[in-house]
Amino acid sequence: MSYRIVLIDFDGTLADTRQSVVTCLRQTLSERGFDMPDGQKIKEVIAAGLSLDQAVAVLVPQLAPDETSQCVVAYRDKYPAIDAEHTQLFEGAHETLAALNAAGMAVVVLSNKGVRAIEATLDRFEIEVSAIIAAEPGAPMKPDPAVFHERIAPLFGARPLGDYLMVGDTRADLAFAKAAGIAACFARYGYGDASDCLTLAPEHVIATLGELKTLVCGPPAVTEKV
Repeated sequence: MSYRIVLIDFDGTLADTRQSVVTCLRQTLSERGFDMPDGQKIKEVIAAGLSLDQAVAVLVPQLAPDETSQCVVAYRDKYPAIDAEHTQLFEGAHETLAALNAAGMAVVVLSNKGVRAIEATLDRFEIEVSAIIAAEPGAPMKPDPAVFHERIAPLFGARPLGDYLMVGDTRADLAFAKAAGIAACFARYGYGDASDCLTLAPEHVIATLGELKTLVCGPPAVTEKV
């Protein structure tokens, strides 16, 4: 493959954060007197790849906008400690990212999650990436293609669209790639609904994070015995 810039989602693609997210939501909502929504609803919200404020609004629709904002602040205050206890990288993360870096590719974490949480996890696991593009007030987020034009493309200058590959596990990731005109790789091992995501016809599908290394860098060279 000729990709030179790999955009990789965080939750459900690079890191297994499901337990952290559910635990933090449960604590945040419980402290405000709300029952935790049923498991199926939570699964749907996580699978959709929503931003935190969107997720809270869907799970507790009776909240006023200012109450939703308060929940978001409380969640983000709690999340670092919970994340440190529960979140793990998916198998093959270190090896895959090391291979991409060694091949001279730029690796950008592109997420609708807050940057503080992403940075804390990457630091804890000693992961280095070229850039992190995360949720910011007033900034566009996936699946809006403005994320690409306003936040990603300026980092790399006039590069052809064929240089980019978006790797993600939800509809938001794949719809973003399609709208931006770049190739998409569906991380089937993640949290998204596979039947729904596949309707977006991603160019590639991987069953493990380790498969990304082979997809982008090619199979390992075969050394002939003398």
